[in-house]
Amino acid sequence: MAVADLIDDIKEKETVEKYWDFRKNDRREHVHSMIKYPAVMVPNMQGEIFDLVLKNDPDICNVLDPFMGSGTILIEGLIRQLNVIGVDINPLSYLTVLTKMQRYAVSTLQEKVNQLLQRIDFESHQKVENYWFEGIEKWYKSYVIRDLSKIRYCIVQETDIKYRRFFWVTFAEIAKEADNARTSTFKLHIKTEETIKATNYDCIKSFKEKLLANVNAILEFKKLRKKETTKLYFGDSKTLLSDRRRFAKDSIDLVITSPPYGDNATTITYGQYSVLPLRWIPLTDIHELISQDMVASLTKIDRDSLGGIKYSLDNIDQSGILESSKELSDFFKCLLSDGMTDKARKVASFVIDFSEVIKNLEPIIKPGKLLVFTVGNRHVHKMEFPFHLILKELADCYGMDMKYDFRRNIIKNKNYVDTSVQGFKTINKETIMILQKRI
Repeated sequence: MAVADLIDDIKEKETVEKYWDFRKNDRREHVHSMIKYPAVMVPNMQGEIFDLVLKNDPDICNVLDPFMGSGTILIEGLIRQLNVIGVDINPLSYLTVLTKMQRYAVSTLQEKVNQLLQRIDFESHQKVENYWFEGIEKWYKSYVIRDLSKIRYCIVQETDIKYRRFFWVTFAEIAKEADNARTSTFKLHIKTEETIKATNYDCIKSFKEKLLANVNAILEFKKLRKKETTKLYFGDSKTLLSDRRRFAKDSIDLVITSPPYGDNATTITYGQYSVLPLRWIPLTDIHELISQDMVASLTKIDRDSLGGIKYSLDNIDQSGILESSKELSDFFKCLLSDGMTDKARKVASFVIDFSEVIKNLEPIIKPGKLLVFTVGNRHVHKMEFPFHLILKELADCYGMDMKYDFRRNIIKNKNYVDTSVQGFKTINKETIMILQKRI
């Protein structure tokens, strides 16, 4: 791996002011546009990283993303004819990526879509029993429940699970757009009563339009991908990556990922964002391991994610994490000295969980190969949490060297400003870190 040449290529790009911001090149084309998902990466920016890495290491055959989210990395990997492997603990992520990467026969897809649209047209004039789950009347207006119930009834009638999943992804987008949650945050906060009354949303019309748009997205992506293999795993990266039946020693050529920047509850609440659409969908259609209790609570998905369980001070001390990272230790002690024990425990608990992922990545990536992390530093107790420096220290502990890093400005989505980030400032920069496993 010609790391020095890769760094030179990156530095050359940096001579163009704000090149890595991709301010005018952040489009989400083909399957990248199928569904909205929190804090997604910029496809063209990650694609540029792919191209530079592959230019300097043409022997790469596969890429792993242990936090696949909406699948940006995996989709860009498929376009570059790589075998891709992805992991995520969020059922909506798993459903989304599985649907995007599935191969479809064009004629069958179009036929299935036409049949669904015909069923919806027929049932829109019929009385269908309203679907129900706890809290549905809070989060959805009565006419929305009626229309979503009709669409759901029609989707369930599809006998082929592959096409049901495609329909569910489209449905999830509409169910999210039609709910009564505020759009200023990924957390589930109810809109004001006045705003709810003033809102009108045509679920059936919107579903039809989005379904046809998603068909076109699949057809566009079909032209870009070649022959490759895909492996997706639903579950926790902390434990899955240690399973040698799934991840053999020295089997991964490249890791590209953007991990959570902190525990979901105080950074980006991926689970809360996803839970309402998931309550409409039969979970066995997504994965047999997903139980109903995963969506029974608004917060369980986030609690099951990195840092979701808050460890005691004794557990944190015994874990050795404070010895592994001086940056974390200093930050942790600062919080404690300010009486912020709860925040100190949350921060340390997240890093303990994240360090397990780093530890389990080391055996499975080939010696000399690269890991590319895109990370952001959130604010805790009005202080910037130095996640990029902590990652560097953890990588060093587990046999990886930091070769280079560079920064980019985050271009905010004007239509969706997340206010769930802890503290008084939102994350406005990301650091891209190039790590290499020691030989």
